[in-house]
This record gives sequence, structure tokens and C-alpha cells, in this order.
Amino acid sequence: MRILLIDIVRTTLDVIWPAVEHSLGLLYLAAVLRQEHGDAVDITIRTLVSNPYTADSEQRLVQSWLTELEPDLVGIRSLTLGAQALRMVAETAKAHNPGCVVVAGGPYATDAPEDALSGPVDCLAVGEGEWTFAELVERLLKNRGYADVRGLAFLRAGKFVRTPARPMIENLDDLPFPAWDLVDHDLFTNRYLDFTSKIFRPHGNILSTRGCPYRCAYCHNILGKTFRARSPESVFSEIRHLHDTYGLTDFQFIDDIFNLDLDRAKAICDLIIASGLELTFSFPNGVRADRMDAELIDKMARAGTRFMSYAVETASPRLQKLIRKNMDLDKAFTAIEQTTQAGIVTRGYFMLGFPGETEEEVLATIDYAKRSALCGVTFFTVVYYPGTPLYHLARSMGYFQDEDAVLDREYVQVGEGPYDFSVDRLRELKRQGIAEFAFTEARLEQAYTMLPGYFEPREIDAFLMAYVVSSGLIAEELPAGPVRQRLARHFLSAERFSKKSDFYV
Repeated sequence: MRILLIDIVRTTLDVIWPAVEHSLGLLYLAAVLRQEHGDAVDITIRTLVSNPYTADSEQRLVQSWLTELEPDLVGIRSLTLGAQALRMVAETAKAHNPGCVVVAGGPYATDAPEDALSGPVDCLAVGEGEWTFAELVERLLKNRGYADVRGLAFLRAGKFVRTPARPMIENLDDLPFPAWDLVDHDLFTNRYLDFTSKIFRPHGNILSTRGCPYRCAYCHNILGKTFRARSPESVFSEIRHLHDTYGLTDFQFIDDIFNLDLDRAKAICDLIIASGLELTFSFPNGVRADRMDAELIDKMARAGTRFMSYAVETASPRLQKLIRKNMDLDKAFTAIEQTTQAGIVTRGYFMLGFPGETEEEVLATIDYAKRSALCGVTFFTVVYYPGTPLYHLARSMGYFQDEDAVLDREYVQVGEGPYDFSVDRLRELKRQGIAEFAFTEARLEQAYTMLPGYFEPREIDAFLMAYVVSSGLIAEELPAGPVRQRLARHFLSAERFSKKSDFYV
């Protein structure tokens, strides 16, 4: 069976460097299919970078893949933002070969299964997909029906059917390593930003845990709420494999919650340190700030960690409770300071525009970021994705009665929401936060001191350009002095994008 797996990376923005990653989920699917079905499957993985400006060329690209590979099955992974692109891929596949089986999975299929089946999709793999997809392929290889395969959703005579959920994989060490031989590392290097905002170095992505016991109201729930962890030995064995086989020395951990089990996290660091390998690591997500301690931060730095993101989201205790994150803000503040002191570049993630959020609460969040030791910051705006508790809360308040209204908005864009001020004021506050955080002598000096230890010069330029463009300012609006002088060339470069309201670096 010829299988084409397509990862849809959707953006609604006009960007210089799109943020595109290897699809670790599809690599795991491919590895399990090979393990279970051997030579009976021939698997290809492709990435479709999609945005509203290139719809025609995207369809032609997908058609070229279908013509080249003539797949019997097309599997599509997509976020909610990629819903329209998913339908296009499914329609193109069915038009090319009506007998081709089209299967969708990932966050969109899991959170909004009935909507995902509104196009010509035969069935969905809901939630954790490895064994569901492997069993589905087994049925297809044997020309048998799949209506009793656990973890699927499909339409029968126009009615939505969902089979019983498949139990989560308890022992993650039983899974084979992702099928890294299917990745074209040259394609991703020098072309796309990774999750850490780097572009010039090949890297490997490591998923050492699945499931998060926290119940943040804005988050998808694909891998469940039960924390499951690979052993330190399994994690290090994969790192060693990628280093020895592909020459990779740069790695990103993309867990939901790497440090829930502190002893396990420290043991992974100990194995890396003891190996003597010269490696670098980044944690673009999945490290909870109020669960860090000084010993873990020290071990992570010694193991080669150079970048870490902390998602604080809001400095309002009331909103922390509302969104069910319940972050200890004081502990998080201390962890940020200790991480920066250890020589690790820190970036903070914050969201503005939660239900009932007041202007005073937004200003408190901006102040928290400014007072912190963070090297970088991103002020996102809340997007109420269908299927999340936050979305249902907003709908109960009278917002987003049209589900499609939120499908094409990203976290960097400002939109309507149940917050206590106008959209225009939210836009002003976001720009104010960027300018007050980034455009100070101390913050610029910190960036120019710390970033060169891990980032290339052009990556540092992009880091600073993001602030310049997103602030909406022109150079003359900054006070005359060192900050304006150091950023002068970035403001000159930004002028070419000044008329692109949806542009984002």
C-alpha cells in the first residue's frame, strides 16, 4: 500500500520565514506502520505550508504529489487553523483517485470531528493515533471493514459515528523511534524557522512525555490528561541515535510538560552530561515555570540547554484561576531569574484578551514581563479555538456563534473577544507592551549579550525585527538615544512592510 502523509502548516500571515517543523506525529505513525506491516507499506511524508495568498499553487503542489506517488491512502494532519487547507487536500485526492482512502488526524480532527468530516474525508483517527492508524491500515490491507476499530470517527449514511476511544499508550518506551529517515533535513534548514526561532542549523525534535495533568482552558486535549513519560534511558538513546546516524547536535524538546517529574528530568540531563557529547538543547514549550528548581536549571544548563520558553500567560491571579492554569506567579518569576542567570536565553509567552479581562489586568501582565529577567517576550492575543473549554465559555457569553469566525485567526492577530475593552484598545495595549518591554537600554544590552551564544546574526536580526514591526512604531517615535541608534537599521528595514497589516516576522 502506498501511503502519503501530509502535515498542513497553516498561517494567515504574510511572513518572511514561516515557522515549519518536522511532523513528529507523522514520523511516529510511519515508524509504527513499518513495525507492524513491514514491506506492505510504502510511506512518504510531505509538508504543505499553507496561507491565503498561495491557495492555487498549494492545490497544484498537492496534485503533483498525487501524480508522482499515486497513493492508495492519504493521511492528513492539521491544526484547527488548517481546516480549509485540509478540505482542499481531501478534495484534490478524491478528484485524482476516487478510490483513494482519505484519513485525517491531529488537533482539528480530535477537537472538531464533525466539522472535519464535512469534506470528502473517509474517517478520522481521533486522539493518539499510532495504534488506531496501524489497525485501520491492517483492515484496508485485508479488504476488511473498519467500523469497529477503536478511536475512529466517520459518517454512516450521513450520520456521525464515533467508535469507542482507544486506551492511551501506557508504556511509551514500547514505541519505536520516529522514522527520521523520512525527513529531508536540508529542506527544513535555511528555509523555515523552528520552534526556537532558529533557521540555520539542522535539528532533531524529542518528545519525552505525553499527556498533561493540568487543565488549561485554552488547550487542546489530544494526548489525554494522564502524564506518561519515557524512561531517561529511552530519551538519551534516541538523542544518541540522531547524533550518531544523522550528525545532529541541536535538539528541541517539545513536550507538554517536561518537568512534571523533576527526578526524571534531572536523570535525562545526567545521562547527557555523562556522555560527553557536545550538544545544544532548547525548550520552546513544555517547561512549567513554577515546577522548576535551581538544581534542574543547573543540570539543564550543563547538559547544553541554551533556550527556554516560559508560558506565564497572565499576571492576574483571578485569570490564572479562570483559565485553570493556576500558575504560582512568584515561583515563576524566580525561575525566570535563575534560568537567565544560568546563561540560558529565556522567552516569555503571555496572552491578552481573556474573558472578562480588564485593562488593569493587561497592564499588570505587561508590568510583570517588564520586571522579569526575560530576554524576550511575545504578547499573543487569545484565540478561542472550537473544542476548547475557553471557546465554550466565550460562546456562553454570546461570542463566536459562527464557528468559522475564529478558524482563520492566529495568536499574533487581534480580534473580537469577551474582554472588557475595545478591539482597538487591545491592539494599543499589545503594542504598548512590546515597546515598553523591548525598547530599553537594559533589554537590548541583554539581547546583544546573550543571543550570540546560540543564535546566528540573521536570527538575532529577526528577533529584533519582530519587536520593531509588531510595535507599529516608527524610529522617530522613540526617544533620541542609544536604543533608537541601535535599532535604526531594523526600523529602516521595517518600512517596506509598513503597509502589510497582517505581516509578522
